[in-house]
Amino acid sequence: MREDARLRLPTSPLLLLLLLSAATDAVRIIPRPSGRRSALLALRGGAGVDGDTLPASVPPAAAGASDTLPSPEDGSSALAQPTCFSGLVKLWKMLLSLLSPSYSYAKNEAKKDILGDSSKMCGFAPDDESWRTQRKKLNEEELQAGSRMRVLKDLRIMKRDGPEIGIEVEDCECITDWVVKMTGAPGTIYEGEIYRLRVRFHADYPTQPPTVTFMRPAPVHEHIYSDGKICLNILYNDWDPKTDVKSLSLSLLSMLSSAKAKKRPPDNDSTVVMSQGQKTRNMQWEFHDDHC
Repeated sequence: MREDARLRLPTSPLLLLLLLSAATDAVRIIPRPSGRRSALLALRGGAGVDGDTLPASVPPAAAGASDTLPSPEDGSSALAQPTCFSGLVKLWKMLLSLLSPSYSYAKNEAKKDILGDSSKMCGFAPDDESWRTQRKKLNEEELQAGSRMRVLKDLRIMKRDGPEIGIEVEDCECITDWVVKMTGAPGTIYEGEIYRLRVRFHADYPTQPPTVTFMRPAPVHEHIYSDGKICLNILYNDWDPKTDVKSLSLSLLSMLSSAKAKKRPPDNDSTVVMSQGQKTRNMQWEFHDDHC
């Protein structure tokens, strides 16, 4: 398992469009004073419409005795015109909000639960059947003869050997979308805890890996994200076509068994939010050591 994995997200041209739009909205041209207001400014020592000042001897009545220039105390917004500097400040704040997004909306119970329930630290209860409704849409794939034979072979091995090692295929009604029940090994911090893997096979299996994620609640582990994504190199670039579902499940069980403390990846919130809608097995990861 490689530690400190980070999701590498591609930059989008949409960001440039947003920046241009923000710049257009933020930086405004200060309107030029005209008419009677120009004369009032000139009387106070300011410039007239043509940049010339009126003579100091011109009486106030020349510009209208009843006209006065609003003062800040009047609460008038006439003088509160936006400046280039204020526009740049607004643009800078908008840039910061784009580059440092807030994830507070993801924690709002009234909205879609993105980050998951952080209070669930021990997996599924023995009588919890909520996993049955988590799959909104089954991964139904048409498999070629070779791929289908390989999937059926993996299934026979799992049914034969799985229960003895704490791994059990709980649902395979759809041959390309399995649910695998996994029980934490004795003597580990996950001892007796129940978790479930979702294994989705594709037409290119076993040349390419299946999509493997934990169903919620996912194990609290430094290489498992709260939405079930798993940072494990053999699920991505280091996939070996000889790897079957049994050996893959054992690798995950071993990863859990070696953990000393329950904690999420340091970039859990940002990765979960920003990777919504992406296909898990197509995500690009940067691994920073040789042990992942």
